[in-house]
Amino acid sequence: MKSYFPGTVIERNGQDARSFLFSIFAVTKGLMLAQVREITGLDTPAIQNWINRGWVARPVEKRYSMDHLARIMIINMLRDVMKLDHISVLLTFINGRTEDASDNIVSESDLYCYLCSILDKVSFEEVLSEEEFFALVEKEISDYQEPWPGARRRLMDGIHVILIYYAASIIKKKADGLYSQVLETPPSVLGKGESECWNGGTA
Repeated sequence: MKSYFPGTVIERNGQDARSFLFSIFAVTKGLMLAQVREITGLDTPAIQNWINRGWVARPVEKRYSMDHLARIMIINMLRDVMKLDHISVLLTFINGRTEDASDNIVSESDLYCYLCSILDKVSFEEVLSEEEFFALVEKEISDYQEPWPGARRRLMDGIHVILIYYAASIIKKKADGLYSQVLETPPSVLGKGESECWNGGTA
């Protein structure tokens, strides 16, 4: 089964998120909108809407930085299961205002890399207890230096919410696939009793 970086249409091919991001920005000072679209699979109106609403900081001279891209990918990985304004509130809880990096507790790119690193080590087929989950997060962010007391806990809480919602998006996709497989089966391939159920019990 193909594996993609969350919030993108890019296959992982064994690469980790940090290598993925640095390979992109090692050869450019910033991405143009067309390149962001190509990576995320989003259309121009969606990205521009997020910027206009203040959910993503405005690009500098029409170029998107690594943090711009990471923010867009995080929103994209959650939008199937969260309202967009709720995603904005969640990301503001973690990092404050989009246009002011001075109140950030972590860079958007580091946040995205932490999320991907944790996802590499947890299977959402299994339900982790909250204690086990926080132990895993604590281990994965061991290199994090908090700018003020309490920032680490805020980061952990934010990551917890993001990943539980992301798990829900995975389950939703599986449920949607099962729905298509089971409930959209043409009646002609069903047995008599099944066909009657399909038609609401009518002959």
